[in-house]
Amino acid sequence: MAAKLDITVAPLEEDRVFRGRSLMTDDRRVFEDGARLARDFAKVKESIEGRVMPVVSAVAAFAPGEGGEYRYFMGDELDVSRGGAAKPQEGLEDVVVPAGTLVAVVPVRFHVQASAALHAARVRRSFYEEWLPSSGYESAADLGFADVELYRYRRRRFRRARKMVLELMFLVREG
Repeated sequence: MAAKLDITVAPLEEDRVFRGRSLMTDDRRVFEDGARLARDFAKVKESIEGRVMPVVSAVAAFAPGEGGEYRYFMGDELDVSRGGAAKPQEGLEDVVVPAGTLVAVVPVRFHVQASAALHAARVRRSFYEEWLPSSGYESAADLGFADVELYRYRRRRFRRARKMVLELMFLVREG
């Protein structure tokens, strides 16, 4: 059954810059390596200068090479309007989605945080198999990756708890 996707397509008005860490992995090791990357990133996260507040974290998997290995990145968004991306930080790397890049942003809805990955996988599948072929757009992985997972937290109305919000940002171009 097709998932009903709420998709907004627009060019980015300014660069989106994410600073963090990455490692090389493959489909056999990604879950183990992803957990290791998350621990490594957690150690340096607070040292990232110029982060967007509230924090927006990103995860991107780059296109695999001939051997099936790919770069797996995790980082926080920088506030480029305040010069957050101006100077590099030793031991950290930047992933940039340049201004003008056409992106399709899709919110991923879920009720239990533990099910977020499953819902993201369903949205990805529906996007690539159903929406994209009939949309007049095509995937644009010119930067080495086709999409970025964006995580942020927002306060819930009338509650003290915060809620994790997940969006998928797909790079597209007119077909």
